[in-house]
Amino acid sequence: MELQGPPQSTSEGGAKDSRSSPTTGPAAAASSSSAFEVGGSEGELELEEELALLAAAGDAAPGEPESMGPAEAAPQPELLSLMRQKEKDLLLAARLGKALLERNQDMSRQYERMHKELTDKLEHLEQEKHELRRRFENKEGEWEGRVSELESDVKQLQDELEKQQVHLREADREKTRAVQELSEQNQRLLDQLSRASEVEKQLSMQVHVLQEDFREKKSSTSQHIVRLESLQAEIKMLTDRKHELERRLSAMMEENNLLQGTVEELQDRVLILERQSHEKDLQLHQNQLELQEVRLSYRQLQLKVDELSEERSLQNFNSTSTSLLSEIEQSMEAEELEQEREQLRLQLWEAYCQVRYLCTHLRGNDSADSAVSTDSSMDESSETSSAKDVPAGSLRAALSELKRLIQSVIDGTDSTSSRRSDDDALEEQIKQTSEDSRALRELMEGERGKLRQSLEELQQLHSQVTLLSVEMTSLKEERDRLRGSVDDKDMSEQLLKAIRDRDEAIAKKNAVEMELAKCKMDMMSLNSQLLDAIQQKLNLSQQLEAWQDDMQRVIDQQLMDKHPKEWSQPTYSFSSGHGAKRRTRPSPLLRPEQQESEPSGAEGNRLFSFFKKN
Repeated sequence: MELQGPPQSTSEGGAKDSRSSPTTGPAAAASSSSAFEVGGSEGELELEEELALLAAAGDAAPGEPESMGPAEAAPQPELLSLMRQKEKDLLLAARLGKALLERNQDMSRQYERMHKELTDKLEHLEQEKHELRRRFENKEGEWEGRVSELESDVKQLQDELEKQQVHLREADREKTRAVQELSEQNQRLLDQLSRASEVEKQLSMQVHVLQEDFREKKSSTSQHIVRLESLQAEIKMLTDRKHELERRLSAMMEENNLLQGTVEELQDRVLILERQSHEKDLQLHQNQLELQEVRLSYRQLQLKVDELSEERSLQNFNSTSTSLLSEIEQSMEAEELEQEREQLRLQLWEAYCQVRYLCTHLRGNDSADSAVSTDSSMDESSETSSAKDVPAGSLRAALSELKRLIQSVIDGTDSTSSRRSDDDALEEQIKQTSEDSRALRELMEGERGKLRQSLEELQQLHSQVTLLSVEMTSLKEERDRLRGSVDDKDMSEQLLKAIRDRDEAIAKKNAVEMELAKCKMDMMSLNSQLLDAIQQKLNLSQQLEAWQDDMQRVIDQQLMDKHPKEWSQPTYSFSSGHGAKRRTRPSPLLRPEQQESEPSGAEGNRLFSFFKKN
């Protein structure tokens, strides 16, 4: 019983040490929890200090039995030393186990606290991942809606351009037909004038023969009477021919009236074409205004996409820039047009379904999402029938609603300097295209001025034709006056006057022929000018079409350059085992799942394949 005194004292000392060590334990645990990275080295130092205290207590314990009497310790010194050594070892082992147990409890508490913090952080990161994924899908849907609107605008412009080209072709055909008719009429008039000149030459020869006969047979009255009778007969014949010439002149006047009618029709057609060109200019101005609105909305969307792209710290960038309008072919057959209309209906229905899906997804309606997904997976026949049942303004209303939802989700974002340079470059390109359009308008105004000059020249020709008709009426009046004077004067004077009138008529006829030749030359020059103006107008329309194609190509290129940045995905890796944790450098955004990204990519590919088919 006396041998167990020192162990009790040592146990009491160990208990005191254990009581003193718990007072230092919370401080060590707090310091290790505040600095977990340096906790290992500090824990080792504390453990070494506790072991040193235990060893000091063990060294002090064997001194107590030495105070006993030598009589009691003499019988069994070796046994006592062994027992004391064992007790000392047991006390050291107990104290060491207790210290290790307390240390293990502290480490377990620290591990639980760190594990809880890790789970909280993981949940927070998962929430951020889900929110960023929703934002990404919203931005993608808005971009696809904007692309579909631009595609519909381009299709409308192409249809209007085709209609304008058809109208120009019809006008060209009508003009060529009118020019051909006018040339044929001029040829007929020239033939008639040549025949009339031949007849007049024959008449002049006959008059010379009659004059010679009259000089030879002037001596006898009987011969005069015979000659007068023959002259009367010839005068009658001349009058008949004169009547025939008058009929021809009347026919020529009618033809001139027909020519005037054709000229007026051409003027009306030119006015119609000018009105149509003015309407096209107004449409072009309206399209430019719509393009500016699209550019502003595109800039806002791009600024929002830039903020998201800055938060992600993109690691993979895949640029797939392809020209969508490089393989567009025009076809005039009715079956191909019907197929294109059916494809357009299907694409509109798909775009409408996508917009509905995005709107319901933004509202958090899962049932509507499943309904839209089932609607989008229908066959082509059901899609065609449903596309025909879609109201006219439903797609526009859905797009406006989608825009409002996206604006409410990502309102208040700021733009970045890297995207401002791209926007400035796009604005410069749009300004350059607007300057090109102004130059084209100036060229169109010049062509209109030329057309007005040609119309003025046609009016001058019309006035010349009216002057010729006035001269013809004056000739008719002189003819009537000559007929009235024939009854009062003798035959000789009538013959001389008839000869003089014939000479004057020949001179006037020659003058009329010269005027007609000048009119023909003017008509030919006007026709050539009109053909040149039409050719220049066709060239301008081709340049306008090329400008529209270039503008569409620039917009598509800008969209394709900025779209792949939304698909770049940062990596996130976590590995845990037996309380150890290893983590790569975190990025602001988490990678979206492959199953969610594939449907949106397939929908975008379907929208782009529509242009490739056309």
